[in-house]
Amino acid sequence: MNLPLPALWPAPFARKLGFQQNAGMKTTLDLPDELVRRVKMRAVQSDRKLKDTVAELLETGLRAAAGPPPSAAPPQPVKLRGRGPLSATDIERAIARGRD
Repeated sequence: MNLPLPALWPAPFARKLGFQQNAGMKTTLDLPDELVRRVKMRAVQSDRKLKDTVAELLETGLRAAAGPPPSAAPPQPVKLRGRGPLSATDIERAIARGRD
């Protein structure tokens, strides 16, 4: 698996990715039947294992969708003009007003 250098990732992700780079990870996915059929056909036609074909397609998709790396800094709190950060109560009131 070719992942970016862990130094480019926020610390919690880098630790998890570092572990996963050295070991395979088993997982269960609920995918549409037609998609699974197409991936299986691609694996058979290229004489490859299904898991290798899925990994290649995921890598290709992730590279194509690559954007800026996730920010290590937490998001800044929302502020209203002349006020401090919004509280949970402020947010709930704004949501309730929007439903009226």
